Amino acid sequence: MTDIVGNRTLRSQWDDTVRFYPEQTFLEYISTEDQLTCYTYAEFDRLVKQAANFLLELGVQKGELVALHLHNTPQYLICWLALAQIGAVSVPLNEHYRLPESRYALSKCGIQKIIVEPRSLELYSSNRESLGLTHILLAFGQAPADSDVIELEQEMARQPADHLIEERPVTSEEMAVILFTSGTTRHPKGAVYTHCNVVYGGLVHVAQMGMSEGDRFLSSMPCYHMDFQEMAAMPVICTGSTLIMVEHYSARRFWGQVCRYRANFTDTMSIMNRTMMLQPVQPWEKDHCLKQIYFSMGLSDEEKERFEARFHVKLLNSYGMTETVSGVTCAPLVGDKHWPSVGRVALSYKIKIIDCDGKEVPPGTLGEICVLGERGRSVVSGYYQDEEATAELFDADGWLHSGDRGYLDEGGWLYFVDRWGNMIKRSGENVSSLEVECVLTSHEKVADAAVIGVPDPIRDEAVKAFVQPVEGCTLTEEELTAYCSERLAKFKVPTIYEFVREFPRTATGKIKKNMLK
Repeated sequence: MTDIVGNRTLRSQWDDTVRFYPEQTFLEYISTEDQLTCYTYAEFDRLVKQAANFLLELGVQKGELVALHLHNTPQYLICWLALAQIGAVSVPLNEHYRLPESRYALSKCGIQKIIVEPRSLELYSSNRESLGLTHILLAFGQAPADSDVIELEQEMARQPADHLIEERPVTSEEMAVILFTSGTTRHPKGAVYTHCNVVYGGLVHVAQMGMSEGDRFLSSMPCYHMDFQEMAAMPVICTGSTLIMVEHYSARRFWGQVCRYRANFTDTMSIMNRTMMLQPVQPWEKDHCLKQIYFSMGLSDEEKERFEARFHVKLLNSYGMTETVSGVTCAPLVGDKHWPSVGRVALSYKIKIIDCDGKEVPPGTLGEICVLGERGRSVVSGYYQDEEATAELFDADGWLHSGDRGYLDEGGWLYFVDRWGNMIKRSGENVSSLEVECVLTSHEKVADAAVIGVPDPIRDEAVKAFVQPVEGCTLTEEELTAYCSERLAKFKVPTIYEFVREFPRTATGKIKKNMLK
């Protein structure tokens, strides 16, 4: 089937862009110390080729899954592109993952090689054998003298930078990336992105935002998220534009970075908009080059109006998920955006709303949002090594079930309402209630626990834990926070606790969470 991607791959798209725009600035990297590092496409391609050649020398096979435990750094982009060059598959891990979370992802994917940074090195070097790792590569910095950790930059320096030492055929249907996304289950699921998926998402977002050659996109989204890969990096690569990569989001500095680095586009989540609004008003903050902000729903009408008025910019509301590869709806660039609608369906997708019986409902009726695309091209092919979860995601007719609630109006505008299931949305991160509950109930003084999301004016939702102590035991919030912090990423740790003597339960013994809410 022919579509906007054709037979392009991440490798071929990158190579084409490098060939056409070698002297165009590809990356401007802003560190937390406000140091700026710049690379042209040609300069960055030399690093990509060197990394790819070392990975070939190391014996990385075509189709092999290689994990990346990195935060926003140029080295992430180098490794991501280098793995695509040799037909291997990158598996980015959340920078906040602790040992149990990393162990699950590595085991699920059968990973033996991982690329890390200094801050995550100890996690893997001290557990190398139990994790089944044959090679640990340090992306930058110096490895301990007595270790067998490979220093990637040192090895790259030995490699040719103008060609690959081995040319491997790569097709658009082959796997390129696995992005782990939390669902309603305890463990995250690995969404499989083909090369076509990666390029497709970039091209769709280019059209939705109105990007063109030479534009400048500033993003502080985490590199291991779809938001960074498909909303920022790929639209830039597809248009020969410049990616302004911010190491970490800072509410105090972000808008100054947008203005100072003359960004034409950026993307935000509601927590970012809210925290920016808390900063002191500056006389220069309307002096920017933004055309609009690509935004994911979550602000009230009043918040949206205040933000747009203060910063003199429009929010381009959209709806999508990791599994849909791109925003399947987006507000139009011109005309009435029908706020708070998240827009009309994008080209090559279809949307319908169904009831609990799976029947399509008429306009204005609330139900589950379902998306129709082509698996492996405009939507993911499924979840890695998880046929059961994939079967739940796609029905027999190919419709993707989002688990989100919304409705369509008579004009085809989609309105997102909320999420079904036990998901908590905290600062743009998905948190599984079950996962947090399992950690809490593993504490020797906890008899049972239930976790829910409660409204938070800054972070969308806060994680609240109801805890039933073992009879006769005394527990404190500080004790539980410390316990969870050792076992969970920071954004999953509860910030609100309520101790209970017993839970309301169903006849089968399940906790009635609706009563807790």
